[in-house]
Amino acid sequence: MSSPRRAPIAKKACTRCSTQKRKCDRALPECGLCLRLRQVCKYDSRPLASSGPTPDPSPSPRSEISLTAAAFTPSQTKHAIIQRLGSLKPEDIVSVCIQMIDPWFPIMSIPRLQARLPPSWDECSLDLALLCFSINLVATTPPELPEDVNDPSEFKTSYLCAKSWISLMEGFGINTLDLLLARILVTLFEVVHGIYPAAYLSIASTTRAADALALYPGVDASLSEDEDNRQDGVSGWCGILVLDRYITIQSGSQPSLTRSRIHPLHAKLKPHICPTHDEGKDPSLPLCRLSRLFESSALLDQIHSVLYNPTSEETFNVSETMLTVDTLHSLQTILEGETPDNRRIYCGASIMCKIGLLLAFENGSKVFPVDVSTTTCTYVATTSLNNLISGIVELIEPFTLGARPLDFRSLTPFIPFLVYKTASIITGRLWLENDSIDGLRKLVILRDFLKLVAKRWLSCERYLQLLNDDTAPRVLRAIEQA
Repeated sequence: MSSPRRAPIAKKACTRCSTQKRKCDRALPECGLCLRLRQVCKYDSRPLASSGPTPDPSPSPRSEISLTAAAFTPSQTKHAIIQRLGSLKPEDIVSVCIQMIDPWFPIMSIPRLQARLPPSWDECSLDLALLCFSINLVATTPPELPEDVNDPSEFKTSYLCAKSWISLMEGFGINTLDLLLARILVTLFEVVHGIYPAAYLSIASTTRAADALALYPGVDASLSEDEDNRQDGVSGWCGILVLDRYITIQSGSQPSLTRSRIHPLHAKLKPHICPTHDEGKDPSLPLCRLSRLFESSALLDQIHSVLYNPTSEETFNVSETMLTVDTLHSLQTILEGETPDNRRIYCGASIMCKIGLLLAFENGSKVFPVDVSTTTCTYVATTSLNNLISGIVELIEPFTLGARPLDFRSLTPFIPFLVYKTASIITGRLWLENDSIDGLRKLVILRDFLKLVAKRWLSCERYLQLLNDDTAPRVLRAIEQA
């Protein structure tokens, strides 16, 4: 009778057990004690004491993550970040930011970033290195294959490393403008790839980090000394507000974190934002585009506030909603004048306006008509909702049919929610078998667009799953046949 094969063991105890004079079972690739304590296990040599199969000397993805996360000093953390940046050079980060982030989320001063980047990573500060890593993280295209929890992709590993480094730097007592911008970008990464509830939690910690930095223009003397620093501070707060409001509309009835402070915040930001709309200003400038995104998100937050804060007299505040809708229409008209027809799908501010209008019309169409005012409200909202849905479908249809190529570098990541919400409304109508033929055609186009954009923004996969959960089997069969 053959004896059972012995597990491979090392000839000597691992480095950690030897140093700390602990009993080591010499198991490969990790000893039992290190495995239980979740510590990095290293051996001086790898020869085996048994005839078992030779273990793979290359580190597993799990070991790689552990090695990176175990860097508990600023210098080690910086070294780990530089290692993860690989062959990228500091000047490459500027190109990545200009091409992949600035077109739709211009929260950083490119000249300031370019001027501060040293010739080599060794001369780079820790917080600036993390900011560069975060820029590259947001610009990274997700893998085609689904994630394996036990074998994370490089894409997922990079995200987890960024989260770990932020926590470590917080523990080091570091809180700078560059670190704040890195936090914003990591939160943005979670939003655009549908990583919830992480995004919901991150926006709160990012807001607190901005508070801790005293990042109000004109208050922090260290920031006010330098115009680029001060402008990045303004842009940082704009980015936080935009993300906070966008996350809020997907998270139920809870108000946005910054809503209660909107007046003091706007008072500090307006001196820097409002001049961007002066006559003769180029609307394509980064700060001009960011200010439009900021304004549209403020109106979106107003719509959310009206819908979830009914008055004592009525559950749907018709007059307040109509005022905000009129303002959204006015801003939308301005944006259409500033944006070429073939670039409207890439305008984040315009997409935000459409989301606000869609939510307002959807809720207005559900108002029960009890008098002339509510009857008119229901009719106008229903008609406007139908027109808006048709306009959204017409906007994306050429890209789903392949008639026009989609510029993923310029595509705003806020459009997936607009498309999802539109598809959700149509799905609800198909449950009632209203307008089923045209509705099914529109639904197929909307879902196809989400599948197309999922190559860049993984939030689309989350939205498709939500749609599938809410879609009747007969409708799913009809979609497959179509």
